[in-house]
Amino acid sequence: MAYPTVTDADLQAVMRDGTVLRADVYRPDEPGRFPVLLCRTPYDKGGEKQLEIGPKMAERGYVVVIQDVRGRYASDGAFQPGFFSADHRDSEDGYDTVAWAAGLPWSNGRVGTFGNSYDGWVQWELAHTRPPNLVAMLAGGIAANLLDRELSGVLRLGRVMDWTINNLSVDTARRAGHLWKEKAQEDASRLWQERDRSKWLWYLPLMDVPEDVMPGMGSHWRSWLADHAADHFGFQNKHRSVDVPVLGTAGWYDQQIGIFKHFTGMRENGGSERARQHQHMIVGPWTHTLLDLGRQVGEVDFGPEATRDFYEIADAWFSRWLKGERSEAADWPPLQLFVMGANTWRGEREWPLQRTVYTPFYLHSSGKADLPSGAGWLSREAPREETPDVYDYDPRDPVMTLYTPGGQHAPMDQRALGGRRDVMVYMTPPLSTPTEVTGPVEVRLFASSSARDTDFVAKLMDVWPNGFVQELCHGIVRARYRESFDNPSLIEPDRVYEYTIKVNPSSNLFRKGHRIRLDISSSDFPNFNRNHNTGGDDYRETALRTAHQRIFHDADRPSRVVLPVIP
Repeated sequence: MAYPTVTDADLQAVMRDGTVLRADVYRPDEPGRFPVLLCRTPYDKGGEKQLEIGPKMAERGYVVVIQDVRGRYASDGAFQPGFFSADHRDSEDGYDTVAWAAGLPWSNGRVGTFGNSYDGWVQWELAHTRPPNLVAMLAGGIAANLLDRELSGVLRLGRVMDWTINNLSVDTARRAGHLWKEKAQEDASRLWQERDRSKWLWYLPLMDVPEDVMPGMGSHWRSWLADHAADHFGFQNKHRSVDVPVLGTAGWYDQQIGIFKHFTGMRENGGSERARQHQHMIVGPWTHTLLDLGRQVGEVDFGPEATRDFYEIADAWFSRWLKGERSEAADWPPLQLFVMGANTWRGEREWPLQRTVYTPFYLHSSGKADLPSGAGWLSREAPREETPDVYDYDPRDPVMTLYTPGGQHAPMDQRALGGRRDVMVYMTPPLSTPTEVTGPVEVRLFASSSARDTDFVAKLMDVWPNGFVQELCHGIVRARYRESFDNPSLIEPDRVYEYTIKVNPSSNLFRKGHRIRLDISSSDFPNFNRNHNTGGDDYRETALRTAHQRIFHDADRPSRVVLPVIP
């Protein structure tokens, strides 16, 4: 049945230190007590998405509590972004809020949490404190290790700058009485796209971006840049203290696809047998989203099966755990994976898949693998004696990212980058039989550089018979972090190193007639911040130098991409 609903605005929850946090509560307008769904957010409890979710889930028989986290919008206190450091109170605030929500007069005492991205992060931050009333979580779009998002310790500049300026600083500016105080987030995003985006993405040094660009967030921005190659999440060490079932959701084009380590970590180390046995994930062909689970993503239509309904998913999950009702969630496999190319869902029980055949595809060329020449190829046959590919990487002219205006990854036709001499392309002939690739992807690259520090970027592509080039996943290695994040070391110019590039996982059926393609370059801007090639601090320096790069593929240095082929 669909319940009539009522809303109680700005209900006050007092935290253990006396700080008041405020929440809007959407609930059935019927007698009785109902389970609670809690979302803690820095994105304004009165935002458009929250105003949609609250009533729709309340209609299904839940008390929906949407709370502004400490220091955001209607809540008191100082905001300390947890993405940047451990200097925050979200663990304590989360525990206290669960207890408060469980005690509301309409609550039956059973609490589930939900949300995506930062709203997923706050769930994992409270989960390890084990509030007695927490029963289950739906935590979407958040990696277990920050460095599985900030790949190889490289700043995701485009997304992070957009997020800091157009999400976080809108409210901090208002609180500080800045001229922006009347500017809504929609206006901030519009001005960013129409006026400011190109200017600040290219600004040097990034450490000195003016305070007025991100009012109230400048110190956090600089602190994060100063300590960027560190895992500020630390969730993998906290899984053993989490004792509730968790449903994770993500997209293959989600920058937070590192969510898989929550699934595997909880299955192996969860704080109870019940928790270990009831970890689930749903991964579709989507980008970074909670509600927009549709078939059209970027420039690709993934077919009608790709579409899922968040409300049906959430209700099935929470009906099982909070209401004790029989729902379809009881029959879900641990993993629901959408296989792109086949454009269908498949249930799996483990990650990576046990039947995976890790298959090397070797890089080959006659020394002309740049994009216009197109003379590079991929083969399962190991190379013998071959001429290395050579290109120059100039950070003043980086390879530009093809993604959404908000800095989110999506499948865009990579042919738009045609003509570049600094992109090396290796491609199979048209496939005679379909080949499924599902799982983590790794590139083992033998390369040298004239610089003391540089980057190497890998992109896995599906080339369609009509020429469309669909990016599937990407990875990067910053040379100084090739061995360690804690003890970085510069490289010796022109010395050949073997680099391991961890590429984001994917699931794709390369159909008959399609080609498997691997691109190697040294930039993907502004998805990743440019390496200046100086060996210095890329966030504090303005100097930019061109690096001369060599990619080796011969008997002694067999560069290759290792694909998780599913037989």
